[in-house]
Amino acid sequence: MKFGFQLMLRGVASDPEGLTAIVQKGEQSGFDIVAPNDHIIVPAGIDSTYPYSEDGIWAGASVVDCHDQLTALTFIAGKTERIKILTSVMVVPYREPVLTAKIISSADVLSKGRIIVGCGAGWMQEEMDAIGAPPFKERGKVTDEYLRIFKELWTKDNPKYHGEYASFENIHFKPKPVQKPHPPLWIGGESKAALRRTARLGDGWFPAANNPKFRIDSSESLNTRLNVLRELCDEEKRDFAELDLGFFYTGLISAELMTGEGGKRQTFTGNPSDIVSDIESFRDVGLDTMIFRMERPSLAETLDLIEWFGSEIRPLL
Repeated sequence: MKFGFQLMLRGVASDPEGLTAIVQKGEQSGFDIVAPNDHIIVPAGIDSTYPYSEDGIWAGASVVDCHDQLTALTFIAGKTERIKILTSVMVVPYREPVLTAKIISSADVLSKGRIIVGCGAGWMQEEMDAIGAPPFKERGKVTDEYLRIFKELWTKDNPKYHGEYASFENIHFKPKPVQKPHPPLWIGGESKAALRRTARLGDGWFPAANNPKFRIDSSESLNTRLNVLRELCDEEKRDFAELDLGFFYTGLISAELMTGEGGKRQTFTGNPSDIVSDIESFRDVGLDTMIFRMERPSLAETLDLIEWFGSEIRPLL
């Protein structure tokens, strides 16, 4: 299995020194992937329902700092040598598709093929309205069209496309990405629509653990969603075995033993051997990559946790 960590482009990673320290510590500690998040602006008032909390409220609304994700890709690439950079996830309708494809292609070339494109349709109407994105209610259709445009630009010598949201022909698009046929597209989301998008257009599936409608808090619940994906791959005439399978575990990982209902040990807490057993249970249902939350209130705590995973957990795997 491969391992990565989520990187919120705010807080301890909001200045260049903190961001550099975190990504370099991650690389030194043996992580395979760093996964920066995506917001462009934070509206002063948000009525949209956040799909990853029980009450529908987005905790990030109180933290208005947010660097641009795609700019951060090249900064991180310039500060590291090996670690891959996963957009986690890039909200596809936020950005015009030709320019986005160019930025990602450039980042892939300049990083020597280290970009993975995590993709989502988005959830916050206020943000999409503020930046002039296509209509919020059409974000699923927009996402599908933009993904097709990315592939067209990244793989064709004479790309052309005429769709509902973008149109072009008679253009040159170079340099192409280093990775062939293109940087992997990992589709985020847990709904059936997201799973079908994975089967139709994705190179991988990248769900998160904390969607109350489709909670994935164990290897068993992950396998339930994987079975749905297998069925959709069959319907779409897609080979399920070709897909990368990633997973963003949004709960805490900690050397401190934490207990839940009935005094049961919480997953990914406690002794290294227990945490390794948790990881292996996910691996055994077919998972390829796990992304953890490593950010803590201070930079020092964040770096210590990253180093702890590299020294105490990774060797046991």
